[in-house]
Amino acid sequence: MNSPKKELAAEIELFGEMNFDFVEITIEAPGATPEKIGEKKKAILDALHSYNFGVLAHLPWYFSVAHPYARIQKAILEESVRAFDAAVLLGAKKATVHTEFLPAGLQDRAVHVAKTIETVKSLQKEASNRGIELLVENYLASSFSIKEFKLLFSEVDAKMTLDVGHAEAKDGEGVGSFISAFKGKVAHVHLHDNDKKGDLHLPLGAGKIDLPRCIKELKSFYNGTITLEVHSEDRDYLRLSREKLEVMWFGKAHHQKNKEYQGAVGGAGR
Repeated sequence: MNSPKKELAAEIELFGEMNFDFVEITIEAPGATPEKIGEKKKAILDALHSYNFGVLAHLPWYFSVAHPYARIQKAILEESVRAFDAAVLLGAKKATVHTEFLPAGLQDRAVHVAKTIETVKSLQKEASNRGIELLVENYLASSFSIKEFKLLFSEVDAKMTLDVGHAEAKDGEGVGSFISAFKGKVAHVHLHDNDKKGDLHLPLGAGKIDLPRCIKELKSFYNGTITLEVHSEDRDYLRLSREKLEVMWFGKAHHQKNKEYQGAVGGAGR
């Protein structure tokens, strides 16, 4: 996932040199708004095509889906539609939105849940009209619980982005619980580490999550895209996290052969 603080085309080139297979583009201020993506379309698309990248999109994590003020919620929906249009320009076929991040105590819980479902319905319709599959990402139970996700999916034809770090945080309810409830709904995964308390987005192995267990649980049913959502200024930790994931998923022998192959072809192969 790109940092929206950095030049998007340069971020894509960095990930390409690290031999990633796809990029998840967060369409977000300050550097990757729909307007700036449109202005720099050629450079961005040239970078994507030069590395033959697959593309996913992510709306701003702070876009409310259950805001207590109707006019603010309307404006957020309008900005979300612009983000979907930018996702189409980038070639993305899937786009992720967060559940509500505002404190649930701002409004009655039933209202909080109903507004979330209403907004996700609207977003799903707009995304579908553009050929995009909408994915809803778990945050913490205080944002939206497993029980509430069950209600949402009973009313909205959407899939899930399973965020392992969020699920394994103190108020996250656990990866195993999400898999038990929604393994048929998971269409994308976010992976990062933390101290089992806060949402820290650490490199893999830098926290306390039992990542081998989580990977084993994922492998039991899933073989799709995984975004390493590592928020470190030192991007070498992103490369290291990719290598750790490859070892956990495919084994050390596969990782070593892949590394040797990449070295032999100058990093062009995967």
